[in-house]
Order: sequence, then C-alpha cells, then structure tokens
Amino acid sequence: MDRKTRLTQTIPEFIDDWNNYKKGLKHLKITDWCISSDYCFDNSEKIDAATFTIFPLSCMRIIYNEINDKLHNDIKNKKHFSDKELQYLKESPYFFSISVIIDNLKNAFNEDIAKSQISAALKFYKEAPNISLYPNAKDIYKQYNSFYNFLTQKGHSKKMPAYVYFVSQFVGQILEFLIIKEHGRCPRWCSDRGHIADFQQGIMFTLMNNYLYRLIRNRVKDYRVALPAELRNSSGSYIYDPFIRIPDIITGAISSLVTVSNGLTALQQKHRDIIAKSIVDNKKIITLAYTFNEKAQGFSQRAYFESVEKCPILKHNNKLKEEFLSKEIPVEFTYRI
Repeated sequence: MDRKTRLTQTIPEFIDDWNNYKKGLKHLKITDWCISSDYCFDNSEKIDAATFTIFPLSCMRIIYNEINDKLHNDIKNKKHFSDKELQYLKESPYFFSISVIIDNLKNAFNEDIAKSQISAALKFYKEAPNISLYPNAKDIYKQYNSFYNFLTQKGHSKKMPAYVYFVSQFVGQILEFLIIKEHGRCPRWCSDRGHIADFQQGIMFTLMNNYLYRLIRNRVKDYRVALPAELRNSSGSYIYDPFIRIPDIITGAISSLVTVSNGLTALQQKHRDIIAKSIVDNKKIITLAYTFNEKAQGFSQRAYFESVEKCPILKHNNKLKEEFLSKEIPVEFTYRI
C-alpha cells in the first residue's frame, strides 16, 4: 500500500516532530485520534489563521478534566494567562497542533472548477444505480444542490466558500495521515461551531469526507470519520468546547500578529506571553505560512519564531512567497468533490 501522505510530503520535518510527540505517549494504548479546530477568518483587525490540534481519542476523559482544571476560559475571556496555564499548554504530552496563517485566503476557492465538479456530483447522485442504498445520499444531494444554487446567485459571498474549502481540505489531509500512518479507523473531528460550520447545512463536513475519500481510495476502505451531532446546532451546550480551547488559544495569539520590519509579532502582552512561553521552541506546535494565487493554487512553508530583543518574531521566506505569486508553479491544491 502506498503510505505517502500530503502532510509528510508538504511540511518539512513534520514526521520528525510527530515522532518526537509520539515518544511522550509511549505509556498510552492509543485506539484512535481526535482533531479539534478553531478559526479566525474575516476579522479586519486580525490576520486569517486557523489551528488544528490532534490528541488521542482514548484519553478524552482525562484531557477533558485536565483542561477544565488548568485552562478555565477561552482566549477572548482572558486578560492574562498565568505561568501555570501557559506551562500546561506547552508541556502537556497530549496535544500536537498545526497553526496556519493564510494570505489571500479569498483565492483558495476556484469557483468555475467547483461548479463543474458539483454539477458532475449532482448527476452522479441523481443517476447512479442503487444510490438510495447509500446512507445520507438524499441529504448529500440536497447539500450539493443548495451549494450549487448558492454559487450561481449574483452577488453571493466568495469568502465563505474559500473558508470552507480551506478547512475541509486541511482537515482531510490530517485525517489521511492519521488513517494511513497511524492506522486510525474511526477518527473524530470536533470543529468549533459558528458560521463556517453552519454554512450551507454543514457543507464543510461533506466536502471533507469526499476529499478524504479521494486521498485514500484504493488504500483503506474500513474507516469512518465521527462528527459531533451538536455541530448542527450552533447554540446550546457543546461538550467539545474544552477540547477546542487548545486551538482557540493558539489561534487567538497567532491571528493577532502584526507586521514589523523583521517579521510578524504580537503587540498585546497576553498574546506575547502565549507565544513566548507556549509556542516558541515547542516542537508540538507547528506554524505554517500559506498563500494562494489567483488560480487557487496554494503554497506553504514552515515559519519559526525567533527572539529579537526579547520579543518573539515569526519569520518565513517572503522571497519564496513572492516568486510563487509572480509565476505559475505546479503546486496542486485544486478543488475536489
């Protein structure tokens, strides 16, 4: 079986960092994995960012109790984080996070390709023999039909499809890694709720499942991605909120970075503390810088924090980014159904 995955092929040193993380879990019997995720998109005072945190599914009860005991609030409800809280965020063996800052996120969705492929998917669900035997086939058809109609409307939002596309593909790539490399068979994804998760009756989760299928087809068949039922209700209690607190805090700090002469840095002390005491020199938190060109091709690179005059500065190679945007590079991040 081909064991290559997008993450291991596109993120430098990813597998080394992952294996180092796994050493801290040697005492555990890991049955499967869970991803929690949080996003900051379309905020004029912040940069677009998202964080995806992986942890062992078999430890959910222990992790749930620990987070409620050691990290009481989301970042927006905190003016200051204690050293004890920041130490837990950095030293807990359970969490491995990928945090992404994104330039030109609005370009992450190729609408013409999307319309063509959604049209083909609608035809398949309408004409394929025995399609009614597939679970949720009617609901998926309705979702695609509604999404297609949305894309054909004049003046529709172009931002939301880009957000949904980016998240669904990134999570799909993480799940591919967990299924192929870590033999996951029923991984779970607990996304933050809100307008992205609600958009078009949760089309993001359908797109993720279809993209994941294309990544691992002919390699693994006996798998299923579990999604919380509460995702369809953006109000009310959500048992996964504590798990989302980890990516929430990281995303809050990363999205608050501002441009200075030698990179990106945080201005508020709260965000500086998180970065300096929990993210810097933490191999369990990978930071990526993404950008998209006008053809919806994506380019990513590792970014690293350096201490400059006791201030954490995020640095990445702007020259590479400019070269990517100035000419067409064969990097495949095409939209898939």
